[in-house]
Amino acid sequence: MGPLLLKPNLISPVWSGDAINRLRGIGGDVAYGESFDVSVHEGLVNDVEGGPYDGTPLDVLLTEHRSEIMGDLEGDGIVQIITMSAGQNLSVQVHPDEAYAQAHENDHEKTESWYIVEAKPNATIICGSTTDDVSALRAAAADDTIGEKYGRRVPVSEGDFVCVPAGTLHALGAGVLALEVGSFGFCTYRICDWGRGRELHVEKGFEVLRTQSRPEPVHLGAYDPAGPASVCRGVTHRLFVADVADGRGSWEQELDGRYHVVSCVGGTARLRSAEGTVELPCTRSALVPASAGSYVVEGDCRVIRSYATRPGEEE
Repeated sequence: MGPLLLKPNLISPVWSGDAINRLRGIGGDVAYGESFDVSVHEGLVNDVEGGPYDGTPLDVLLTEHRSEIMGDLEGDGIVQIITMSAGQNLSVQVHPDEAYAQAHENDHEKTESWYIVEAKPNATIICGSTTDDVSALRAAAADDTIGEKYGRRVPVSEGDFVCVPAGTLHALGAGVLALEVGSFGFCTYRICDWGRGRELHVEKGFEVLRTQSRPEPVHLGAYDPAGPASVCRGVTHRLFVADVADGRGSWEQELDGRYHVVSCVGGTARLRSAEGTVELPCTRSALVPASAGSYVVEGDCRVIRSYATRPGEEE
């Protein structure tokens, strides 16, 4: 089984920017702020695009070819990839950890990370709160001002990569295009929506909130097409890992008995294995099954290679 290109599931939230439309050549009047590019979560499952499995839902393919795709990994969780273009601030949210998600939502932990593909001048994200005073945070949540009053604003620019563990107060800021690499759950508790009037989930949000979580980005630098080849660790978490690789010409990557998700975030990449080839323009992603053994990345490009960890591997 060769690399699997997946058909994006496009969504147009109220906060949508135009970067996804621009980079992917999508015309029309609808701005798509979210593109679910790799997902097996119910209601968001991607179909395979092209090749011998064209049109097959990824969850069906995973059921029918589990060992080919997953290799020796336990469970059926695939690292989730979402591209997000923020024209306005996203809602201020918090996600549950594994224990809470299993007990209350029949879901899995949602820890996510953001690689900043583009950022307008003075763009920021919210990563944590500026206070541990839960009473003050609850009072601000009551009038939908928690983001303004207590959101911990962190400046970001192209090439920054930040891990947002479950329980962290967070929001993507206006003017940011980010590629999200995340774990296997999808449960979101919205605590603040900047007065837009959408449903909030304040009580559950405060049950899982960890006020002490204040992550800082890793500054990897903007993609430089003329720069040297390199590989840097972007995110290390007990559930997944993401590396950022700048390639020149071509290079081969071994799979070590598990799948990789490869996302292009600079230039254009071509993924090639013995059983197929896919093209990845900027912000597109592909799943390379474990059975491929290895794959070659061709082109002057920056890619993120993401994969699930084995139990205890990144503790």
